[in-house]
Amino acid sequence: MALTTYLAELVGLYVALMGVVMLLKPKAIRDLLVAFVDQRAFLYLVGAFGVLSGLAIVLGHNRWSGTLPTVVTLLGWIALARGVAVLLLSPETERKIVACYQRSGPYYTAAIIAVVLGLWLAYAGFAA
Repeated sequence: MALTTYLAELVGLYVALMGVVMLLKPKAIRDLLVAFVDQRAFLYLVGAFGVLSGLAIVLGHNRWSGTLPTVVTLLGWIALARGVAVLLLSPETERKIVACYQRSGPYYTAAIIAVVLGLWLAYAGFAA
């Protein structure tokens, strides 16, 4: 259970912080996404780190019993899948995804979900 609480604290604080940054600096984040979609080397690094972090969680914490362990494991699988997708998607597909994400609805929904999920994970980790 110690690994579960550590990962919940780590991932929770990170996700909550990124969600807050998204809410406080939406133009900067959106501009950053547009700028980086054409930078293949940067996208490769982002994908590689996504694969690395996802694999670290999946290989070290593949637990599917209980709410907190399941959410932590699921986030590891999501990070792994996102990393692989970033590595394999074509530039045109990535541009379409970024264009969809540029709209306010999906952007703010993702930011709010990140804050809520991150705070819940951090709370659950520190309270355990």
